[in-house]
Amino acid sequence: MKCSFDYRYTKVRNLCASGERHARTGRMNVTSVQVDGEEAAPTKRFWKSFFLKFGISENVFRYFEPAEVFDRISERAADDMVRCCIERDRKGKARLLAVSNPARSLIQYGETTDLVSRYGGRDVSYADGIVTSTHTPRSGDQPFQIGADRFQHRFVMETPVDGFSHPKIYLSYLREICTNGMVGYTRAFRSDVSLGNDIGHCISRALESYDNGEGYAALRQRFESAQTSWASLRECMQLYKALIKVNDRKEVTTDTLARDFHRMTGRLNELYGLANLDAISVKRQRVLPARCRVYDLLNFASEVGTHHSTTEGGRSMQAFIGTMISDEFDMEGTAETVTDFADFLVADKNVGSPTSLN
Repeated sequence: MKCSFDYRYTKVRNLCASGERHARTGRMNVTSVQVDGEEAAPTKRFWKSFFLKFGISENVFRYFEPAEVFDRISERAADDMVRCCIERDRKGKARLLAVSNPARSLIQYGETTDLVSRYGGRDVSYADGIVTSTHTPRSGDQPFQIGADRFQHRFVMETPVDGFSHPKIYLSYLREICTNGMVGYTRAFRSDVSLGNDIGHCISRALESYDNGEGYAALRQRFESAQTSWASLRECMQLYKALIKVNDRKEVTTDTLARDFHRMTGRLNELYGLANLDAISVKRQRVLPARCRVYDLLNFASEVGTHHSTTEGGRSMQAFIGTMISDEFDMEGTAETVTDFADFLVADKNVGSPTSLN
């Protein structure tokens, strides 16, 4: 574990924000929030939880300074006492995670990791206030085959340790040949864990008994359809833009993504004779095929997320998969035959000069 956590109880009036003012807009970019005199860098989870708790929107900062907002909340709120979670790395750098109701039950990092390990959790990781673990459902692996590939049933649990939100379970498949985990990060394949006063007991019960036959059947149908659907230009560009984002945020561990992506889809600019594919309307993009199938896009995203990215990057890739499989594919069922698919799509190491994503 590279981080430690500190839970503090304070009033909103004791929070003090500081940052740099944008020269053109005049708006302040908050880079630090003091909690009882200690500075910490605010995260997205801090702002999201703060806005949700006090029923305001981030647009409030378009018209008021953070100090004004904090003061106004402390004046008008019946109770402005909050619990803050501060994450510190080994160098002592502090990040401010979520704020939550002090009366709300909380499960801490150590208890969470012990719990998921006790119930066979694998690939346990932590990022941004959330512990992620992979488990086998109560009915077992249930191995099955789609085309030439074999899969096993899995589910992924996300457990917040900063007091914000509640644990969530997502359906997942394990592609055996390359150990790629494909997670349905979307509401259609998600189950929320109901919590009582004893969070540990609630999570234990969910890990011990969770299964979802209908959900796995629906997920399987989407992967079967992905193998018989050509990927559209729009779908390829969606994945490419997702790759650009994780690359720009330095959440990937390889610099061959562009070359590997173009090898899979074909050189789309050359194929359609355009330097800028965004010049094609979205309606037209939906009916222009690439030289791969939707299943290839899913495999590429899951391989990047499982083997070639940080925890944050992996979550972004799995979110792409969840979004894609929850909707009908643009060219659903247009590939009549099922073929063998590549075991690996991303190079293990650089071969020649890397191509940058831009």
